[in-house]
Amino acid sequence: MRSKPRPIVVDGRPMVALPAEEFENLLATRRQLGGQAAKLRILRDALVDMTEFLDLVAEELDGAATAEPREAPSACGPSRPRTALVTEIRRRAHQSRAITGGRPTSRSGPPANRSAT
Repeated sequence: MRSKPRPIVVDGRPMVALPAEEFENLLATRRQLGGQAAKLRILRDALVDMTEFLDLVAEELDGAATAEPREAPSACGPSRPRTALVTEIRRRAHQSRAITGGRPTSRSGPPANRSAT
């Protein structure tokens, strides 16, 4: 059971006195949070990189959508039209950007198909 921290004053500064065990627990929690924060930064950076990559892929597919004839369905399932893929890629990149708080790049746009503009 945790004991209640005791307020004390040292050299005119208010402080809190904790048992040594509770202080060690606080330090361990702080270290854990620091490690988790570092992992979250790495994940955020990876998500930002993926979003930029999706913007590039969508731009390439969008340009190729008008250049290639419609192909026959493959054996692994029905093919989706490239414009639908471009729209879905842009939607997911937009969603990822909203999570990370990132700004749209020059290649990105709203999740709707930009070729219509």
